[in-house]
Amino acid sequence: MSLRDRFQPAPPASGPDVRAEARASQSLSAKRGRGAIAPAPPAAKSITALIRPFAKNAGLSLREMQRRWGEIAGESFARATPEKLAAGVLTLRAPSALAPFLQQQAPLLIDRLKTAGAKVKSVRIAQRSAPRLEPSNVAPLKRPISPGEEAALAQALDHVGDPALKSALMRLGRAVKQG
Repeated sequence: MSLRDRFQPAPPASGPDVRAEARASQSLSAKRGRGAIAPAPPAAKSITALIRPFAKNAGLSLREMQRRWGEIAGESFARATPEKLAAGVLTLRAPSALAPFLQQQAPLLIDRLKTAGAKVKSVRIAQRSAPRLEPSNVAPLKRPISPGEEAALAQALDHVGDPALKSALMRLGRAVKQG
């Protein structure tokens, strides 16, 4: 069948088909007003296409790794903290008692880090002692309070009805008397 035959109107059968005309009119009216040009793709899709070549080599940063350490490394590695990431070598700070365990489990940790997107080839463990506790801001007591002073303090606080408040005031009074 040639193109000319395809586009020639069909010979009228037994008269104009009113229902076919109505269906054609309805179909055409539903398609009117649509733009012929497709809308622009979402901006995120365009930006992703531009950034992908640069982000391919970046991997997971040290700050991001420190922020998500518990999620990435899991419970068994939670006490160790990432300290440095250079040339694919991750340096972990760990308590000395935990270091042998971490060294043995290093291949598992590397797999977990690679799954998270980090570019880690090996793990180095730096054994560090536990951080020193900050000195307390509470001064040591100079002298113990005498039983007479204790009784006078208790008598002065007899009128306080709330037991929690009374206890707090007793501690405060003892601290003032001892100071």
